[in-house]
Amino acid sequence: MSSDTKASFDKVNYSLRPSKSIERALAFDGLKRLQNAMDTFDQVYLGFGSVWFSDFQIAHKNLGIKDMVSMESNDIGFARAKFNLPYRTVRIVNKKSNDALPDLYLDASICDRPWIVWLDYDCAFNSDIVDDIRSVVENAPPNSILLITFDASDDRKSYALPKDRRAILERLFSKSLPELTRDDVDQGLPETIARLTTELMISAAVESGRPGGFIPAFNMIYQDTATMVTIGGVLPKPGASSSARAAISSPGWPAAPEMRIVAPHLTVREAAVLQSQLPRPKKLTRAAVRKLGFDLQEDQLSSFERYYLHYPSFAQVSY
Repeated sequence: MSSDTKASFDKVNYSLRPSKSIERALAFDGLKRLQNAMDTFDQVYLGFGSVWFSDFQIAHKNLGIKDMVSMESNDIGFARAKFNLPYRTVRIVNKKSNDALPDLYLDASICDRPWIVWLDYDCAFNSDIVDDIRSVVENAPPNSILLITFDASDDRKSYALPKDRRAILERLFSKSLPELTRDDVDQGLPETIARLTTELMISAAVESGRPGGFIPAFNMIYQDTATMVTIGGVLPKPGASSSARAAISSPGWPAAPEMRIVAPHLTVREAAVLQSQLPRPKKLTRAAVRKLGFDLQEDQLSSFERYYLHYPSFAQVSY
């Protein structure tokens, strides 16, 4: 990426996306459960910290992870990332993930410890993402965890028109995966790509003969300005498979919610008033909200009630 290419951190403030904040909170709830279940407390965190480092800060505060690596190919982004380092133990690599990962597999300081790899792309699923998935599945240390986030917006720019979509998806996911039905192509694109990505991870683990295989654990669809998918799972050593599966199958596993995360954009006061009504035995209705003095759509209320414990609090500070 050239230094004058417009980077994602110039398009979106990733720290101010409520649905993304909820998705991130649910993911780290799951990561914490897996950390406890698998007794992996010497982990390394790898991802795209950008200039915000939102997930890196949560990894340090909630999981106690110290050693972290952020990959940043944009030259200006690299300079800004170094300026904005949240902790002394975060390292910035000035390369794309396709080029950075092979070097990291050989890094003596981290190659023998379990990794949490969260490759949080802002683009549509593409062949580079496929390469990264296969690379991590084949080479990450035992007991590592892989998460992939990408844009799954159902539009012509990202995945062509429905009539051309089958060929694109089959090329990306290869013909070794289950054949796509017409319904897969014509509707439910985010759910379809989420399923195919999970199957790709499982297939990559089998094809590479990875001990312990791949155990699916993360499956979230959320929407802020675009429809995004987060998919992932565990690459356990054989002896840790049962512990990982028990944690993922336990009641209340947070990282695979049934409904999409579509957080309403609320003022601080609106969020506080709604929160004061929860939890409650009956569903929060639009009529009840109107009595509180404002109004929201039913789907906004359902989403807030489902995820209110993870709804972020934003405020402008003047000084």
